[in-house]
Amino acid sequence: MPKRLGGLRLRLAVLISAVSVAVLAVSFFALRKDTGDALRDRIDGELADQWSEFVAAVHPSSPGMTAAELARRSRRFLASQAYHPRSRIFVVQIAGEPTITNEQAVVGREEDRERNHDGSEELGETGLLGAPPGLSTASGEETGHLRVMSEPVGAPGNRLGTFRVADPLQPVEDSQAELSAAFLAVGLLALVLSIAVAALAATVVTRPLRRMAAVASRVEAGDLSRRSGLGGRNDEVGVLAHAFDRMLDRLELAFERQRDFVSDASHELRTPLTVLRGQLEQLGHEPALRELDRMNRLVDDMLTLAAAEATDITQPEPIDLAGFLEDMRRDLPLLGDRDYRLEGPAAGTLQGDPHRLAQVLRNLVRNAIAVTEPGDQITVTATAHDGRLEFAVGDHGPGIAPGELDKVFDRFHRTRDGRERRRGGTGLGLAIARVLVEAHGGRIWAESTPGAGATFHVDLPGYRP
Repeated sequence: MPKRLGGLRLRLAVLISAVSVAVLAVSFFALRKDTGDALRDRIDGELADQWSEFVAAVHPSSPGMTAAELARRSRRFLASQAYHPRSRIFVVQIAGEPTITNEQAVVGREEDRERNHDGSEELGETGLLGAPPGLSTASGEETGHLRVMSEPVGAPGNRLGTFRVADPLQPVEDSQAELSAAFLAVGLLALVLSIAVAALAATVVTRPLRRMAAVASRVEAGDLSRRSGLGGRNDEVGVLAHAFDRMLDRLELAFERQRDFVSDASHELRTPLTVLRGQLEQLGHEPALRELDRMNRLVDDMLTLAAAEATDITQPEPIDLAGFLEDMRRDLPLLGDRDYRLEGPAAGTLQGDPHRLAQVLRNLVRNAIAVTEPGDQITVTATAHDGRLEFAVGDHGPGIAPGELDKVFDRFHRTRDGRERRRGGTGLGLAIARVLVEAHGGRIWAESTPGAGATFHVDLPGYRP
């Protein structure tokens, strides 16, 4: 049975691997988002705590708070903080006072950018100093992405300025990048493992089906004794295997009954045919004798087919081709009055059953005789190639229609042209030829051009020059 690249095992493995890849991808994006959200929530909480610390230390809403006092307290608050170069950024903007910050260079450049902007074009990304009230995300050329909390400072109804505290989002982005790299490595390993597991699972799942397919192939080749042996499984495959084996049991029994019937009927016919022939010979009734001979050939052919299906009817031995072809040259004229042309290798041996091969060639020649007239040419050639020998039997009869070339070896099949001209045939000669050729491990086929004759080819192994 030919193996297809897109077989069930491959499709199962691909499907399982695809599901694994989809699960990994969904897991990665979900984990990446959850990690980013968790880190941002932590930063937002720290920024809110920082604002609470500023309010507790500075008391910006105290009665009578002035801008100068607020600026002094804010500087003192910033001086009490410990910073990392990429840590938190504080900005306190108070009306009439210089901007108070722990990152003067960064804030100064942003102030210059806003100061020099004439409004003819948008600034683009929102900077630290342009962050709206509450929590927001800002961007800067030097700071990158920032998470910013902006709150007004001063007493109610007397706003003195704005307090901003920001944390860079670079740690979040770095964590996500590291997570992506780690997940990629783990994902690749998991993908390889999933493919291996998928291939193993697909093999385990399809093994019973492949076993049943192998049994079906052997049955197709003629071995009806094979069974799957999977009927004991307690699953759907076991149910299928049990039904499959039961079907083979019934098929084998039907073939046995058919062979027994053909064999018994053929043997039982021999005795009355023999008695009838003796009586007809005494009466000298020629038409009835010819019909009786045809019945005898039909019985012989049926016995041959029954024996071929029941046992191995060939007895191979080395055949001397020169002697075999010489015997054929001598015997062919006995089959009918035709112009026979026989050619083949001058020497060599063929491993086969000489009697059965002679029967094959005689059947093919009889088929050619049936569609030709006395004196017409029939050719029989033998050609050696690559350790094989090919016989070809050709005639110049009416030929075979293309649609019937595959049917001529069926039992009792006759072409429409041949049916009109054949006399005394049983319709089993070509079927017997095919059975005997296949018993030798060879193959047989026909080629024809309608109106220009037909050629039957027999290709056999076991030739030695």
